[in-house]
Amino acid sequence: MSFFFYKFLRFVLLSGFLLTASLAWAENQVLYGKGLFWRIEKDGRKPSYLLGTMHVSDKRVLKMKDEVKPYLTKAKILYKEIANTHREYREYVNMRLRDDDRTLDQDLSEDDFKKAVETVKLIDIEEEDFKAYELWYVYEILDGAPWYRGKDKDPFEEDDEPVLDTQLGMMAFDHDVKVQALEKTRERALLLWDRPREMYLEAIKRALANTDIIENIKERRELQIQRYLSRDTQRMYNEHEERLKDEPKEIYDIEKVAMLDKRNLNMVNGMTKGLIKGNSFTAVGALHLPGEEGILNILVKRGYTVSRMDCDEGEKNKHCPNQDM
Repeated sequence: MSFFFYKFLRFVLLSGFLLTASLAWAENQVLYGKGLFWRIEKDGRKPSYLLGTMHVSDKRVLKMKDEVKPYLTKAKILYKEIANTHREYREYVNMRLRDDDRTLDQDLSEDDFKKAVETVKLIDIEEEDFKAYELWYVYEILDGAPWYRGKDKDPFEEDDEPVLDTQLGMMAFDHDVKVQALEKTRERALLLWDRPREMYLEAIKRALANTDIIENIKERRELQIQRYLSRDTQRMYNEHEERLKDEPKEIYDIEKVAMLDKRNLNMVNGMTKGLIKGNSFTAVGALHLPGEEGILNILVKRGYTVSRMDCDEGEKNKHCPNQDM
């Protein structure tokens, strides 16, 4: 598997889960707001399993592989967000490039463009490449900046280490488990495609006005890794909502309705065949699990029983019937 696929997946996957940038948090109760690893059951079928991932290669996050290995390696099929194929990589390259003969430096003020370039250099994107990107892609990069490893790399990571989702796919391949993607790069990009140019320009300017983009990338990234390690999907969800509360409706409709709610439904539809047969394993970004429109609640509405597999010691509620793994 090539280095280019690792970098490709690191970006493509980040926007399914990696949308949270704000440090603020409103403490609202969220359905299924605790836990990353779930058992799914219905009508006596063999159980299937669902894992909320984080699309990074931090060694602490990668320990999740050991926790789920006994279930993944015995599954009939692994569903993951994006396939790491040459076709998908080609789509990723083609859809991010502008075709209107303009460049970003023509769209932004000199100061804004300079700051944007300064930001993306922290995540190893060169100016000449950056200014040729579609506006939606520029916005996604700036919005998700903490999730790219820059020159000042995290001490817990090794250079070019595949992200968790990719390593789960490799584990499945090594144990003859079929791997199937739940969505395609083009399908995901079309959720952002063909939106008003001015909407993205204003969103880019708002992102650039946040000095944390540059000054606190490592701190923001570490905070969100800690959210994941504590399995606190409620806080992840609330922080995402908090970040969007002052954004225009158009941006909310993209980041919440399209990128989360709509994709959640599509993912459940995609994994249904495996759920019917039983003994499937699904791995998607953790932010897709919780909430009224999250994958877990959709499954419950369709008659499935969901139970946490990663309950803390002493924790017991209707979603944590026991501690047995």
